Amino acid sequence: MQRTMQMIVLAVVALAVIGLGYQMIYNPIGLLTRVLFIAGFVAVIFFLYRLYLAKRFGTSIWPKRQGPSRSQLKKAKRTSTASRPTSPRNASFFRSTSGTAVKKKSPLPKSPIKKRPEHNFTVIEGKKNKKKNRALF
Repeated sequence: MQRTMQMIVLAVVALAVIGLGYQMIYNPIGLLTRVLFIAGFVAVIFFLYRLYLAKRFGTSIWPKRQGPSRSQLKKAKRTSTASRPTSPRNASFFRSTSGTAVKKKSPLPKSPIKKRPEHNFTVIEGKKNKKKNRALF
């Protein structure tokens, strides 16, 4: 069944190519008018679709792009990734381990555990039971 469908699709495509070639040789103006008619029909359908969506969702037919531009997004990405160090787990994912033995670093000698100094906590007087005014979503 699948083999016959492939043969039918192949035959239809072959006939379309032959018909297109014939139209290009013997009637190029007719081919051009058909292509323009099809493009116009698709444009009208697209416009009606945009109009339907605009009415349904209450937006304009050709909405303006809001938010940052592509250049601003690229600049933000460059600055945010440059300051953030890469984690060792992600860096090891991209390393190639082709044939060569990977040398493991010897563990550093352990230093004696240092006692941390006590923190100086201070109590700030204020209204502790007051709830924050947050917007509900």
